[in-house]
Amino acid sequence: QRLRSSFPSASTRCFLILCHVSLLNSFKMMQAKPSKRTKEPIHSVQVFGRKKTATAVAYCKSGKGNLRVNGRPLDMVEPRVLQYKLLEPILLLGKERFSGVDIRVRVNGGGHVAQIYAIRQAISKSLVAYYQKYVDEASKKEIKDIVIQYDRTLLVADPRRCEAKKFGGPGARARYQKSYR
Repeated sequence: QRLRSSFPSASTRCFLILCHVSLLNSFKMMQAKPSKRTKEPIHSVQVFGRKKTATAVAYCKSGKGNLRVNGRPLDMVEPRVLQYKLLEPILLLGKERFSGVDIRVRVNGGGHVAQIYAIRQAISKSLVAYYQKYVDEASKKEIKDIVIQYDRTLLVADPRRCEAKKFGGPGARARYQKSYR
């Protein structure tokens, strides 16, 4: 009799087990990672542009038409004199083609002028690559033809590099003056 009274009754035991199970479940729910929402895949391309030793990497994805170079808008890029060169792809192709994409450009190496040329090449190449991959071949070909007809360096890198200096002269080709007497 005394032993029986120290144990809880059957109904009390069931209640305790249910409470224990519900506590465990709620603890597991708290630890569980939040469910990932099904998002549509991000349409993006990554392209580079080069001029001399400057390299610009453009990351183009679907968006609202933002263009940024090293985190700054295009009109903040120095030098101001070459601002028009940066805007050439946009002025040439029209803002409506750029309105559906965001382009972020990272540029390093080279001088100011080489960086500007690398940026404009990266912007043009990224738009062409984006249209080829996610839009249609006809509009991509149209863009490519317009750009190449205006300026080929917007899509094709300039392979020229500085020639190395050799011994026996002050530069790559020039020789030191020679005297016979």
